[in-house]
Amino acid sequence: MKENAQNSFKWLAVLMHYSDGVLPVGAYAHSMGLEGLVQQGVIQTAADLGLFLERDVIDSLCRTDIPLAGHAWRASAENDLQFLAELDALSLAARPSRQLREALSKIGRQQWKVYQQTWSKQKDEELLSWKYYQSPVVMGHIFQRERTPVEAVAWSLCYQTFSMVLQSALKLLPIGPRATQSLLHSALEVCCEKLGESLIVPIDEIGASNPMWDLAAARHEQAPARMFIS
Repeated sequence: MKENAQNSFKWLAVLMHYSDGVLPVGAYAHSMGLEGLVQQGVIQTAADLGLFLERDVIDSLCRTDIPLAGHAWRASAENDLQFLAELDALSLAARPSRQLREALSKIGRQQWKVYQQTWSKQKDEELLSWKYYQSPVVMGHIFQRERTPVEAVAWSLCYQTFSMVLQSALKLLPIGPRATQSLLHSALEVCCEKLGESLIVPIDEIGASNPMWDLAAARHEQAPARMFIS
């Protein structure tokens, strides 16, 4: 009975592992467009950053990343690898900026490699037919295989994304760790009322538009100086 209880909560260990900011997937090397927004003067203060998280980042999560992860989780439950590959392609197509598309593919590939070396029992090559390895789709698949509730997948995506942006902000803006923790708490609170609906957004409604963010990410590649990968 004790062993059954331990197995029933194993998904928590997986969730904590993949939500850890030090997971070696290269996320620390990307600012996800934040550096470009700082260079353009759009984000200069903690208040600016808070608005960006609670308006722009959450909108992108709820309209694109979380719906994709939710569909991937359900497709994985049905072992529909063809639909997973289609979701992978859709995730790439939903990113107007090449920089953001490539960042999510690089991170997703590393997430899958880490999974193959750790929790995966099959050690299979089932995703080698995937073309892009977009992170939201990879994480939806991994978490379902480890019996993680789909709601927890959404929370993990939010936490990972906010953490990535806030870690970048520590290097780009005059704010400290306490300020970033306050911003993280506020952003997570805003998510509370939106995650349920985000998980069931229909396929043909997935996608968000934010020209300011997209242009900042695209211009970052040609910036005279950069701290993060463009």
